[in-house]
Amino acid sequence: MIKILQVLGGLNYGGVSSAIMNFYRKLDKTEFHCDFTTTSRGGRWESEIKANGGDIFLLPSRSKHPFKYYKELKRVIKNGNYDIVHSNSNSASCYLDLRAAKKAGCKIRLAHSHNSSCGVKWQHYIFKPFLNRVTTHRLACSKPAAAWLFGNKDCTILNNGIDFDKFMFDEAIRKKVRCANQWEDSFVIGHIGTLCDRKNQRFLIELMPKILERKPNALLVLIGSGESLSELEELSTELCVRNNVKFVGNSNNVNELLQGFDLFCFPSIYEGLGIAYIEAAVSGLRVIISDSIPYANIGDNIKVLPLDSDAWLNEIYSMISMPPRITFTEQQRLNSCYDINYIVKELEDFYRRALLNS
Repeated sequence: MIKILQVLGGLNYGGVSSAIMNFYRKLDKTEFHCDFTTTSRGGRWESEIKANGGDIFLLPSRSKHPFKYYKELKRVIKNGNYDIVHSNSNSASCYLDLRAAKKAGCKIRLAHSHNSSCGVKWQHYIFKPFLNRVTTHRLACSKPAAAWLFGNKDCTILNNGIDFDKFMFDEAIRKKVRCANQWEDSFVIGHIGTLCDRKNQRFLIELMPKILERKPNALLVLIGSGESLSELEELSTELCVRNNVKFVGNSNNVNELLQGFDLFCFPSIYEGLGIAYIEAAVSGLRVIISDSIPYANIGDNIKVLPLDSDAWLNEIYSMISMPPRITFTEQQRLNSCYDINYIVKELEDFYRRALLNS
């Protein structure tokens, strides 16, 4: 049995933890055992991990109490006798994770880059020169994410995977979702993501007055929670579109809510990849993304635009008159490099090779 410690900041809603849980669900549990660290209580997936025999270790905040965090993490790694420490991060502050792993005697110290920028850049630039000294192996969800964390060092690109069966379009689910949410008579523009500056929901809200001039029954549905909620609510009120902007909060059935949308918009300022828009594309939705994030060539239904209001409005206007969905074929699925059933095999092979060559 290969023992792996997955180091995460939290087990709640969010791109990094969602990506790792997608891998975790498909890992061969007879060969790989995963435990997890978190710095926040009450995570969304704690019960699922424990049901699969995994332990969860609560650590102090890495940003607020770095020394306590480091000391406790080193103790966990040493006591657990892990074969691999897999640190998942948006910045080079994961140096603390892998230094603790090195001091605790772990031979395989894996840094996994999940983004192409971060919110607290000074920490990133302080630790970046030292990260590669304690890292034995590198993964990234995209080439921009690899360059951000590792510079020109060798790195394996491992696409974030999704469970296609969960997201393929189902007309019955669409009707159920639209009826339950009273969307039957609305043109629903959807977005999924943490409510924060980098996800740029403000941009979509600022488009709504013009969209409503052309499509009075338009509705912007924002799925997610975050620090910008109050600010975004105030903005929608100021622009007199509050009744046409719905803040859904976090959801356990994102795959079903996607079925009820007519268009998906993803105007992020930066992303490691942007798994939410890939899920939307697999569901057959027409998707608009910003040119500031990596493009996933997964179908003909993704439009890439600069963050220019007129460009987005013109594209949305053109899509209003189109059918809301294209057919995502089985052949497209087979040709895709984002199917979790295939990508998890790549991760398993990566783990095996790392141990074999250690």
